[in-house]
Amino acid sequence: MLRKATTGLSALLVVAYLLTVAPALSSHPLISNVTYYIMYDPLARSGYASITFNVDVNTTTQFSIQLVNPSYANASFLNATFSNSAAVLVPPSFNSSTGVIDFVANSPTTANVYLLLYDLFQELTPGSYEAVLDFTMFRNTSFTSTITVPGVYQVIARRFDSPTETVSVSYSANTTVITFSSPGLYHVILLVPMNQVSQPSGGAQTVSMPWWVWAVTALLAGTVAAALYYSLRRGRLEVETLPPKRLEEDDVVREIVLALGEAGEEGLRQSELVSITKRPKSSISRRVKRLLEEGYVEVERVGKYNVLKLTEKGVLLYKRLKK
Repeated sequence: MLRKATTGLSALLVVAYLLTVAPALSSHPLISNVTYYIMYDPLARSGYASITFNVDVNTTTQFSIQLVNPSYANASFLNATFSNSAAVLVPPSFNSSTGVIDFVANSPTTANVYLLLYDLFQELTPGSYEAVLDFTMFRNTSFTSTITVPGVYQVIARRFDSPTETVSVSYSANTTVITFSSPGLYHVILLVPMNQVSQPSGGAQTVSMPWWVWAVTALLAGTVAAALYYSLRRGRLEVETLPPKRLEEDDVVREIVLALGEAGEEGLRQSELVSITKRPKSSISRRVKRLLEEGYVEVERVGKYNVLKLTEKGVLLYKRLKK
């Protein structure tokens, strides 16, 4: 009882302190020099992310930063450190359902956030995997991102909102390294060559990684395998199929277009589409990617989230389906 009372009193003191500090807390964080590093094993369907960024404030400021788009990946919080720990007035908390980290700082510091990632890449066919990587939340900041994948893969990557944007691929120590130099929404496909390719002699990149990261990944791989086995035994695993050439013939596509059409100008987040249609996240993600590519759907940033809306072409499809 005494501990609960002490905890409650501490929380009240923090709130009282923040309310007395001028100016009021800001909802628009000031961050710069974002470095987003990912190590991910598509075979294990799990990995690790390290996000480093500078906090540029000189007054008490509340930060709410989306680090992961839950429409395209799941994440859980490992740890967060700050170069100037005294600058952080309220310790960070991470919401796995929104991918947002919250904390309060009152002076400059460098933040390092560590996350576990799941379901970043989806299996297309044996030996091929795809992912939609959303870095749009870091627009208007200096940004670099590197993804390290164990094994040698051929990489096909393009940016949805800037198709001419180039992505750098290199190889080192039987590892594929993909580098993104600007924030955006990327589509990445990994392919295992029919004849295993030899690593290029030039452009190699040395990648160092803590030993415990690989240990955590191995543990997660076992957990995922056990969960998959249990799902199969229980008959709860839904087998999804790829959408046909004519999108109108696909039930999932029709459900997505109808839901977006009913939402109108407000649009829907991809996670909301999953809730509305009751379809697997991977099924929705795959169809949304196809609809984006063919110009039926567009992505608009609204506050902390990416919202999907029908384009003019999509509205015409919606009207045909309504008939």
